[in-house]
Amino acid sequence: MRPSCLLPALLIGTVLPLQAHARHRVAPDPVTAQKVHKVQKVADNVFCITGQGGNIGLIVTERHAVLIDDQFERLVPGLLEAVKSVTDKPIKYLINTHFHGDHTGGNVVLEKQVLAIVAHTNVRKRMLTAQAKLEPAKRGGLPELALGEEDPLIKARLDIHLSGTDIHLVHYGPGHTDGDILVGVPSALVIHMGDTFFLGMLPFIDTEAGGTFEGLVAQISLVATWLPDTAKIIPGHGPVCGKKELVHYRDFLIAVQGHAKANPTKSPKELAESFDKAPWETDWKPNPQFVTWATLFEAAAGKGPGRVVKP
Repeated sequence: MRPSCLLPALLIGTVLPLQAHARHRVAPDPVTAQKVHKVQKVADNVFCITGQGGNIGLIVTERHAVLIDDQFERLVPGLLEAVKSVTDKPIKYLINTHFHGDHTGGNVVLEKQVLAIVAHTNVRKRMLTAQAKLEPAKRGGLPELALGEEDPLIKARLDIHLSGTDIHLVHYGPGHTDGDILVGVPSALVIHMGDTFFLGMLPFIDTEAGGTFEGLVAQISLVATWLPDTAKIIPGHGPVCGKKELVHYRDFLIAVQGHAKANPTKSPKELAESFDKAPWETDWKPNPQFVTWATLFEAAAGKGPGRVVKP
């Protein structure tokens, strides 16, 4: 597939209209720059920044920079230092791949520095609901440009044309949550997949936030059909990788899904104990505090939240 089609026109060529939203009050800037970030060059103008939380993408164009996700509020000073180590161009847009706090926690600070925060409609909706519980002074960082509809089954796409670089945002449906978007840079053959792609740890399907295991399998299978062999992938968590790892991930998800469907009377614990983990456990390891084999099968079987729930 040609680079210009890194995110294909699976939306019947439709670019859905944006919805503009007003700013909210913001919390004070954190003052300490924690030295936790590392910068990896993925392509000539695309970088991956790791730290604490989800992987951050940085796209540098002729006149501006674009951030994809931002981890936590307390880490923003260090994040900005990491960005400055690559470019002194101003950050024009901040894109959120979904609403979880380890990907959007820095919004409240960065909204004062960027032209707009961009995300799926359901990201804004869920952030609004969460912030309603906070004091007004602690609210802010909501997406101001929203693509898509509240119904996560409705596909959506937005193309950003920024000083010689095209950036494609696409929502295929529910997967990790009900508001996931993938971000592609066709000229660089790079795609940031947010938390639809975990590498190194078992994936989290947030069923309480509209995520579905079947939807995740469908998305990953779809991307694997058209992603160029030489493309680079920034996962939501884990190392930068390529199509080979994506195909292996697809096969893993299909194996989990198939095992759950073939044994409908088994509990998630029984499914986990009877599943052949040998082909997969090198790349996807359980976390006893977050996602275990049993909670993964909860999500696959539609019987739980997909994560460890502490009493």
